[in-house]
Amino acid sequence: MKFIAHIVCFFMFSSVAFANDNVRCVQEHLLMHGYDPGPIDGVNGPGTAQMAADFGIDYRINLRRLSNENAGDWCRALQVVAMGAGGPDLEQIEHAVPAQGQLQCTISPDDGYGRDITGMVDGDPLTLRVSARFGGAVESINWRGKEFLNIYDHGRQISYAWHLDGWGECLNPTEPGAAADNFKQSSTTVLERICSSAANNVTTYVRPAYWLGPHETGFCDRGASEAKNTTLVSKNTFEKTVTIGYRGLENVIAFDATITLERDYQSLFIEMPTGYLTHEFTARYRFDPATGELSEPASRPVTEPWSYVHTSLLPPIMATPDGAYAMGAYTFERIETYEMLFYDVANAWDRTNKWNIIKHEVPAPAGDYQYQSFVIVGTFAQVQASMAALYDMHRVDMFPPEGFIDVANCDEIAGWAWDPKAPNTPMNIEIYDVTDGRNRTLIFQNEASDLRPDLPPVLGDDGRHGFRFLTREVATEQRPYDLEIEVGNSDQNFTNSRLSPSRIYLSCEN
Repeated sequence: MKFIAHIVCFFMFSSVAFANDNVRCVQEHLLMHGYDPGPIDGVNGPGTAQMAADFGIDYRINLRRLSNENAGDWCRALQVVAMGAGGPDLEQIEHAVPAQGQLQCTISPDDGYGRDITGMVDGDPLTLRVSARFGGAVESINWRGKEFLNIYDHGRQISYAWHLDGWGECLNPTEPGAAADNFKQSSTTVLERICSSAANNVTTYVRPAYWLGPHETGFCDRGASEAKNTTLVSKNTFEKTVTIGYRGLENVIAFDATITLERDYQSLFIEMPTGYLTHEFTARYRFDPATGELSEPASRPVTEPWSYVHTSLLPPIMATPDGAYAMGAYTFERIETYEMLFYDVANAWDRTNKWNIIKHEVPAPAGDYQYQSFVIVGTFAQVQASMAALYDMHRVDMFPPEGFIDVANCDEIAGWAWDPKAPNTPMNIEIYDVTDGRNRTLIFQNEASDLRPDLPPVLGDDGRHGFRFLTREVATEQRPYDLEIEVGNSDQNFTNSRLSPSRIYLSCEN
């Protein structure tokens, strides 16, 4: 009997000794979602581990099989799923309001640190939050009790990311952090400081993480099989100021961002920024702020994992079906396109609607790249009204001229250019010399009026938009040339458009 008693005591002691609070957290959340882990005892038995594995598959939780060592990560991941886009509470939220014009900074904030800024929209407070958890990216916009943003992982939020040299995710500094950060309460991105000079603004300074770590694989371009970066954190730096309210428009949030490239790159492809909304914002529209015309766009060919993709030069508005809550995006920068995307999965917290503002820089020499964009929130009607008002302040050509340089060598420069606002009308071509890097000199101009038989089926007009110039007519001196070629705009209120590629280098000295 004493022997039996000792055995019982031994096993009782073993259960207590190996109980783990994080495992208990996992068990509680599994049970809450209908996955039976067995006894809620903090012990990682076979039943708990199997239910966690099943849950991970169903809800796309990218963690190794549950163990005592990684149970904390599992606990946090399940909390995110349980609490939706709001996520776990931050440990330190800074609500202090600095005096107007007085700069208040927190240097190297802890992982639990966040800062709220506030404004008033239609008589109700709007709160916006940035935090160290997501590298200073905007993780929450809340108005009238509605959370607008999805923060399921570290690639979402309202955030900036850029591809370099055309490698896609294989060379991809990302403001919120790395793919491996996933559900963590911290970010690989280095947040150097968070500052505010008023209750309605916040500035963040970061060194962004690469989305992929060295040798990791992802959605890479140019045939790359693994990341091109050799470090976890980029040498690029990023500064962003977010301000609620803009020139009397209380529901407009201004984003002023500066990317600093530490060296020359072939190209910069930037989301300036992108916004991930919750699964509720399923009403998607293109809005022409110049005319007030609103349209519901059809999806275009999709690439997994997206189930809906639409691109346009008209700014997007995404709303709840009842129109009570909406968000729009606008910029007066010359951009590549706006995008709207939808990711449809069973897990409502993972399901997301996204807008993008996409811009290309080719080439991308070292230095500062500054971008201003706007996020508009409120009811569907309020977002339309404020976007139209923004357009009146910062008019942009929604249908700019475009074209392509097909050939640029020491014999000829040839391509095509047109303005969709003026079909069947030849446009003027202007060639500028920017060789010395300080002065931009117009050295040649002519019409793009040659017939291009390949253009009518594409453009829907007479196709007289081709050009061909002898290089010796353009580059008249025996030296290297750095050229920019533009097509004129049919509307004198708007600027010319640069043809693609945006820069041409010629060296024809012999």
